Amino acid sequence: MEFLLELLFEFFGELFLQLFGEMFGGAFKAAWYKLRGRDHELTAAQETAWSVMTGIAAGILTVLVVPHLAIRLHWLQILNLLLAPVMAGLLVERLRAWRESRREFSVEVAGYAALFGFAFALTRWLFGS
Repeated sequence: MEFLLELLFEFFGELFLQLFGEMFGGAFKAAWYKLRGRDHELTAAQETAWSVMTGIAAGILTVLVVPHLAIRLHWLQILNLLLAPVMAGLLVERLRAWRESRREFSVEVAGYAALFGFAFALTRWLFGS
């Protein structure tokens, strides 16, 4: 039972770090838009590059602050690389839908958030101890 609780805590700790990074990246993007005077959305290629670059940057920053990986078992780390970004993508999409008062599911938002989460998790996995 203790192992199961530790596993849940470790998984949700990594998921929380990804969600925090995604929200920070979104705020940074909004501020960047305002500073640059942009009022149009990015293209799909630009949005993809943005998600990957900010995911890597957030992953590096969190490794500097929290260098130890919460998940210690190798096979669970691999599972975390696959599941946590998907969960983060779905949660971010639903949070944005709620904030924008829309009901329909946005595959693009979920995909970009999941891509950010994967870049984030992969960076932490490669450079974390």
